[in-house]
Amino acid sequence: MALKCIVVDDEPLAVQVLVSFIKKLPELELLHSFNNPMDALAFMKTAEVDLVFLDIQMPELSGIEFMQILQKNAEVIIVSAYDDYAIEGFEQDAIDYLLKPVSFERFLKAVQRAQSRKARPAAPLPPQDKYIFIRTDKRIVRLDVSEILFVEALRNYVAIQTPKQKIMTLQNLRSFEELLGNRFVRVHKSYIVALDKIDSIERQRIFIGTHNIPIGEAYTKHFMDALTFPK
Repeated sequence: MALKCIVVDDEPLAVQVLVSFIKKLPELELLHSFNNPMDALAFMKTAEVDLVFLDIQMPELSGIEFMQILQKNAEVIIVSAYDDYAIEGFEQDAIDYLLKPVSFERFLKAVQRAQSRKARPAAPLPPQDKYIFIRTDKRIVRLDVSEILFVEALRNYVAIQTPKQKIMTLQNLRSFEELLGNRFVRVHKSYIVALDKIDSIERQRIFIGTHNIPIGEAYTKHFMDALTFPK
C-alpha cells in the first residue's frame, strides 16, 4: 500500500523538486503540498497522513516545533539546506535528514527507510510488572517499568527518573513513548510521565514527589484525556 504523504516547505522550488520525486514512485501517494506549516497541521487534523517531507527553517513555525506538535501522528523526513538541526531532528525521531539540493538517489533511500519502519511490527507494550533494558554509556541496565516516575529529554540525552536514581541514555524520547504504553503519557516536548505516579496537578504543572514537571500547551488536551475522573 502506498504511503500517503505531504510536503511542507516555504520554498516553492524545493516543493517542486520533492513533488516531482514523489510522482516518480508508485509507493508514495501525494495528498498535498504546503508552503505554510500551520496549514499543514490543520490539514492533518482531518486527513490520514503517513509521511511528511518537512523543511526546518520556516516562518511562523519551525520544522522542529512542527514535529513536537505532531507528536507521532506521522513519520517525518527532514529536508533542509542546513545541517545544524540534525541532532534535534533525530531526537524527535525523524526517519532521515536530507540536505538540499537532494538527489533522487538519496531521496529514494530515505523513502525505503520510511517503508521499512511502516512495515515493522509495533513493539509489544510491557505489562506493569515487566522490565526494559536501557543502554547507558558504559553498560546496559535492566529497569522495572513500574519504577519509572518520568522520562526527560536533556539535549543529547534522555534521563529516566526513578525514586532511587536517574539513568542517562542516548535513546530518544520518542522510542520511550512508543515502548512504555498507555500507563505513560507525553505532557511536554521534553517529558513523559507515569500516570500512576502523579501526586497532584496545579497551574500547568505535575507534581511527583519532589519533582515538578511542566505541561506543554500543545499537550494539555491529550494529557487531560488520559486522566481518569469519577463519574
